[in-house]
Amino acid sequence: MLAELDLKEEETSNPLPGGTQGAESDGTWPVVDWTVEDFESLITTDLPSVQRVTAMLDLLAADPGCSYSTTAVVERLNLDRGQIKGALSAFTRHLHAHYKRGNWPMEWEWGTDPNSAYQAEALYRLDKTNAARWQEACAAA
Repeated sequence: MLAELDLKEEETSNPLPGGTQGAESDGTWPVVDWTVEDFESLITTDLPSVQRVTAMLDLLAADPGCSYSTTAVVERLNLDRGQIKGALSAFTRHLHAHYKRGNWPMEWEWGTDPNSAYQAEALYRLDKTNAARWQEACAAA
């Protein structure tokens, strides 16, 4: 029970690791539009963390603009919360090292999911432009 309470507290009190994930620059890493070529490069990256994020992008691109909670993502991808959180943290480091940017291709915000036991959690979505670019990259791969 204590571990479950710790996880709930962590989910509501700590932002996701890794710096700027949204569309605003943190002053260190620029915000750069995602291209089909960037997505093609992601698809061919065989790091487990990047592959988890690409699975997440598949999910988000199937329904552009729709928000998926962390709970929904881990259920649909058959992962646990630690795996997705770790993957997103490693993904941010990968973006810094290989793409020289601070922004993820998907957007996120804190919110609630009525189907979740968590008071607040990250909600992820992929806009129509990035969803179309992702789908084009997948078709070319």
